[in-house]
Amino acid sequence: MLLLSAALGGAVAAVVWGLWAAESAQHIVRRRWVDYSVFDRRTAKGGERSPGRARWAEKFWRDLQRLRAPFFVERLLPDALIVAAGWPHPPEAYRALAWLLLQGGGWLEVLLVFASLSGRMKWSTFWLGSTLVLVATVLGPWWWIRRLKRRRQQQIRRALPDFLDMLTLAVEAGLGFEPAMKQVAERFPGPWGSEMQRALQQIDLGVPRDEALRQAAERVDVEEALSFVEALYLAHRLGTPLSRSLRIQSQLLRTRRRQQAQMLAHTAPVRLVPALVFFFLPSLLLLYLAPPLLFFFFGR
Repeated sequence: MLLLSAALGGAVAAVVWGLWAAESAQHIVRRRWVDYSVFDRRTAKGGERSPGRARWAEKFWRDLQRLRAPFFVERLLPDALIVAAGWPHPPEAYRALAWLLLQGGGWLEVLLVFASLSGRMKWSTFWLGSTLVLVATVLGPWWWIRRLKRRRQQQIRRALPDFLDMLTLAVEAGLGFEPAMKQVAERFPGPWGSEMQRALQQIDLGVPRDEALRQAAERVDVEEALSFVEALYLAHRLGTPLSRSLRIQSQLLRTRRRQQAQMLAHTAPVRLVPALVFFFLPSLLLLYLAPPLLFFFFGR
């Protein structure tokens, strides 16, 4: 009973400390880029939102940014991770949502403790529910944003060779690099086209071209994009033909993607081992051993 009381007191103290830390923690927000160049504040592709709804959504996200999350939430969800995932709002808003979810999980843990102490819930159910709530509230936001980042990076890796091919054709047709990129980015769907449009907006605002492209590559956190930016920088410094550099980069990216596909194909037998051990072999054992066992126990 003393142990249960201590656990209940610790849970309440944790919730109270979290509420206090949300108001008093002074954390340093590291912004590498201005909001105009990092966050896409345009409406979704499904259509323009009504003015009242847009004002309500803008007010909601603005008020949400004022909620300060503790330092451990900031370390778990850094700005670079949230921006690379393509989150359309400032990172503070996502951290605030994660912090509210964590607080809700803390209150739910308190309710589970009360239900267990009153006898309305078995202790085995309590420990299972507490574990699930803890994992969902602590690791859920981190896992979800990591999943968005991996999916977005995969889309960029697949789209980058096609983007380079279209950019090469535009440059060979006689357009300059920036007009060609503008024409291709406006007609190229997906996250990489959006990032190139943001880079062009930065260039129009006075940011050097190499710096704007480097920031775009750092935002997406894709190695192929960084190599593309480095190749453009070297071509500009050394004076080599831009179309030739772009075509070589496109071929290298396609070769790298083919090698990665071959590597995954070679690991397919290893990936099949768990399925064979846990699903296929037990079914075979059941199929072969069931008739003799049935005959041995019930055939007499």
